[in-house]
Amino acid sequence: MAAMQQTASTPEPSHRAPRLRAVPSLPDAAREDEPTATATRFAEAVRTVVALSRRHRLRPPVFRSPPRLDGVDRSIRRRPNGTVVVAVRRSGRPLPAVQADVIEGVIAANGLEGAGADRFRHEAWAALQGGGVTGRRRATMEPAPPARVA
Repeated sequence: MAAMQQTASTPEPSHRAPRLRAVPSLPDAAREDEPTATATRFAEAVRTVVALSRRHRLRPPVFRSPPRLDGVDRSIRRRPNGTVVVAVRRSGRPLPAVQADVIEGVIAANGLEGAGADRFRHEAWAALQGGGVTGRRRATMEPAPPARVA
């Protein structure tokens, strides 16, 4: 019996890879390094993606937050006059998830598929990462220099 205890307590050979263990994920509120989707960040993402859609001669939808339906992150409604309304839930969600919903809202509203949708997604993410669509001046919260009066 003593021999069994001794063999059971011997360590595994070192040539085996260690087993991966599941790490519990932190709740969204506990992730301090991940930006949240504030109203300002949501509006900035919408402005950037809408400007890009216009450059591609796509028809940008109207964005609002939150959706009327409970329990959904994004909804799309087509009005009789042809206007498309995309509603995105932003409260309690990370910013990249909300940005993805804005991009997908433009793709769905314009019926993009395949390579065209992939190209738009790629350019939209590049514009969001770069801080906006190139060739356009971004709005800032800094005051304008005083006007010169003669």
